[in-house]
Amino acid sequence: MSTHIYAFGSVCRGEIDSASDIDLLACLSRSKPEIDPKKFSIYTYDRIRKLWQEGNPFSWHLYLESKLIYTSDGSNFLMDLGKPAKYTKVLEDCAKFNKLFLESYHSLMKSSNSIVFNLSCMFLAARNFATCHSLGIDKPTFSRMSPLLIDQRLPITKEAFDVFARARILSTRGHGETISEIDINIAKSSAPIILDWMKKLSPRGICYE
Repeated sequence: MSTHIYAFGSVCRGEIDSASDIDLLACLSRSKPEIDPKKFSIYTYDRIRKLWQEGNPFSWHLYLESKLIYTSDGSNFLMDLGKPAKYTKVLEDCAKFNKLFLESYHSLMKSSNSIVFNLSCMFLAARNFATCHSLGIDKPTFSRMSPLLIDQRLPITKEAFDVFARARILSTRGHGETISEIDINIAKSSAPIILDWMKKLSPRGICYE
């Protein structure tokens, strides 16, 4: 049974800071009990091949930024696959992440429940929107700071962006700096700017409500 393990994400980009974790991918022929799904993103070889054929953003992320750290047979499975197919779903993906942002923003404005969760979803939507946009114009960036790194950067301050990023860490990892009332108000005032930025960057054919 073959096994390949890769690091990817911030550790491979040199973006490690106090908010970073180590992203690990395990490519397996079949499940192995010693490979903990809480520590690894686990994919079969067939699933990875399909992502490559689809030009999925994750395939491009791995192609451009992963590092092999273990191979059971001496090969480099991902690099042997070559270049992924062209990414063609920017229209659908940008629409999907705009919808996620809009729904989470509406929930944030309607209720004081699940504030951190809603801010976390807004961060995920803005980051993934920027990543899909960058990949669609052949200038890919997979950084968690992608909205601030693309050519038509998100026009909010890094301090405002960090409110959303901190909420993401709190929501997914359960630790970090608490979100204050001031932070919430900053996020609420930034949300319309983010929606306008999405509208300006979006491919034709996306309708915004």
